Amino acid sequence: MGDAPDVIRERLEQLATLNAIGEILNQEPDFAAAAERALARLVELLGLQTGWLFVTRVARGDSKEGGLGLSATCAVPPALAVAGCAPLREGSCDCQWLFRHGRLDEGVNIVRCSRLEAAVGETAGLEVHASIPLLGQGGPVGIMNLAAPGRARFDEATLAFLTAVGRQLGTAFERSRLIDERTREVRYTAALEERQRLATEMHDSVAQLLFAAELELQSSLSDVGRGNDRVAVAASLVGDALERLRSLVEVLRPGDPEASLDTLLRRLAERTGGSLDVSLEAESVALDAAQTVALYRVAQEATHNTLKHASARRLWLRLTSNREAVTLTVLDDGVGLPDEPAWSATGGLGLVSMRHRLEEVGGSLRLEARAGGGTMVEARVPWRG
Repeated sequence: MGDAPDVIRERLEQLATLNAIGEILNQEPDFAAAAERALARLVELLGLQTGWLFVTRVARGDSKEGGLGLSATCAVPPALAVAGCAPLREGSCDCQWLFRHGRLDEGVNIVRCSRLEAAVGETAGLEVHASIPLLGQGGPVGIMNLAAPGRARFDEATLAFLTAVGRQLGTAFERSRLIDERTREVRYTAALEERQRLATEMHDSVAQLLFAAELELQSSLSDVGRGNDRVAVAASLVGDALERLRSLVEVLRPGDPEASLDTLLRRLAERTGGSLDVSLEAESVALDAAQTVALYRVAQEATHNTLKHASARRLWLRLTSNREAVTLTVLDDGVGLPDEPAWSATGGLGLVSMRHRLEEVGGSLRLEARAGGGTMVEARVPWRG
């Protein structure tokens, strides 16, 4: 009975900590910042020395396929803190192996830490840590590691408490990820609306001015004779600029929501053919509206970037199907992918949103440089025809 007050006090402290962590996660919109504060609170409560968190890198899909990245740390020893915590950021470890193989769904005591074993330098007497899953609605989305000097282990009650903390952190991580996705989608929708406004403005003003200039130059060329090379070159340049503008206007406009995908692709090919030599091979496939929009947006985005960035002469659009999937492939013979393309997954709204659109209809997107030069974009959606 003498231990009862201590047990009650410990449970009250744990409840207070759960409440404090909940407040931190609700008040701080940035998950990494919230995780740092929550981790420091836990380390202080339990009298530990250090802790660190890994979270999944992917935004959607099976989290175990996307790898884990370091998200937060608290008082890691010098051997792990070196070079921006490189020993924690690089490679894998035993707890990540458990995570990938679906064997980390509650808090566990790890007998040894492979990262501490491999670390060079001062480890402050650390040898083992406990691994706590960050639990989201669909399962683990990350790992929290907590360590004390020597080979101390947590009892079952403490592991159960830490598992509850891990559930709080996992829920907060998923909420933060969802907010990020919605923010990106809002930004991309705003960008699409701005594109469409610019397309109308360019068509109504700039394109008309270029068309008038082309007519004037052609008229002048007739008056002065065909021997005036400067006027002929100017007329040719204005004509090329007008065709290029018309092509860019087309890829900025939304497609007809009632049209089939092969019809939309045919229209896209025809109206961008003035700037590129466009080849189209498109099967007639019965797709639902969401799949049609997702694939057409990919075609528009790829064509738009080819026109703007690739310095390409040819573009290929292919729409094929088999029993399992419908595949859209966009190829060009341009300069290929730079080290950091303007529409990369990390930097460009277009490609990020296209990936999300495709994932929402069960599809996927692949982007790679072609062996012979240029870029390939491949979008696949499951067959529903």
